Amino acid sequence: MNFYKIALTVVKGIFRVVFLFKDKGKENIPKEGAFLLCANHRAYRDPIYLAAGCKRQLTFMAKESLFTKPVLGWLIKSFGAFPIKRGKGDAAAVMTTLKILKKGGATLIFPEGKRIKDNSRPQVNSGIVRLAIQSNVPIVPAYVGKTFVCYGEPIYYDEYAENVHDKDTMQHLADSLMDTIYSLGEKND
Repeated sequence: MNFYKIALTVVKGIFRVVFLFKDKGKENIPKEGAFLLCANHRAYRDPIYLAAGCKRQLTFMAKESLFTKPVLGWLIKSFGAFPIKRGKGDAAAVMTTLKILKKGGATLIFPEGKRIKDNSRPQVNSGIVRLAIQSNVPIVPAYVGKTFVCYGEPIYYDEYAENVHDKDTMQHLADSLMDTIYSLGEKND
């Protein structure tokens, strides 16, 4: 058992006792093959909650500045994080994600791009849907609540391969993805 699995087993046990943490919809997580896990993002603990509820090992994008902090940088790298430069297209982060997916891995991405502490719904970048289409992988939507995570059914975008460069279609799909994510919270909050 590697560091990732040991640490998450311990953390999940603590979450279940202290926070009465629940994970719902785990059957929707593909047992094998690449996928993107996309969720809302309200707190620093969200990646931990999502990983604790997922039987597969996740990699995830984290803002570049977190990697400059000595202990935190080491810790998040140990858990499979890789840096992303927020606010602009980061080709290196996209290439890292594509390599992970090509090897059959799973990557967690927060489509909102940052933590959203209030109930606002900012417009999301359509790049996440484009990434799923170009890498031919499903997106598993997830909602993170205060004491739970709910995983939705995988969304496949095969039928949109011809529309990958249509900005309006990609934005519509990204907005629809976020609607799906938030609806998971409404059903389970």
